[in-house]
Amino acid sequence: FFADDQTTSTLGCYGNQVIKTPNIDELAARGTRFDNACVSQAICWVSRTTILTGLTGRSYGTPANPEMARPEAVETLFSDLLRENGYRVGYFGKWHAKMPKGFQREKHFDEFEAISRNPYYKKQPDGSLRHETELIVDRGIEFLKTQPKGKPFALNMWFNACHAEDSDRRPGIGHFPWPRAVDGMYEDITIAPPRLNAPEIFDGQPDFLKTTLNRERYFWRWNTD
Repeated sequence: FFADDQTTSTLGCYGNQVIKTPNIDELAARGTRFDNACVSQAICWVSRTTILTGLTGRSYGTPANPEMARPEAVETLFSDLLRENGYRVGYFGKWHAKMPKGFQREKHFDEFEAISRNPYYKKQPDGSLRHETELIVDRGIEFLKTQPKGKPFALNMWFNACHAEDSDRRPGIGHFPWPRAVDGMYEDITIAPPRLNAPEIFDGQPDFLKTTLNRERYFWRWNTD
């Protein structure tokens, strides 16, 4: 099970006392949990392509964010190696990896469906609206229900909603549109400020971090109003 864009700070198995993640916590207790895993580059899609290829950005030809991965570097993804060794591999949700022209992402998985964040709520055939997080979960459950007995599998569920973007601040939608099914879940819980929120820490930052978009992003990311 692989859930992208969800940081360790949002999981109970890594010490979060507010967010409830009982199923992931159980998987962690019965499996392997890493305490010192670090990203190779702190850029969204570059880090994601590193996961897919097993290569650093320098190796697959991406020294900066606007660049594309080289065709020869993405011929084989980690999913291909798993499939060669008998695994059934599913991928549902966000796909934000800048691949070269002609790259066919669905060919690297047994089941694949890209589910985007725009819009978060998607109209269904029956006229109802479903949040993209719910749709990704639905596809993951379907994948598990059809899993052949005794066959190993790898399930990638890459969520959009837990990755904030500037464009999320839209009138009438707010910062983080969430599934209405969880309305009220945290209303009676006090959410503590981030550990690095002390004024003296902010005062010690370089001026460009205090006055530029970085500060604005920090504020609305952690704002719970």
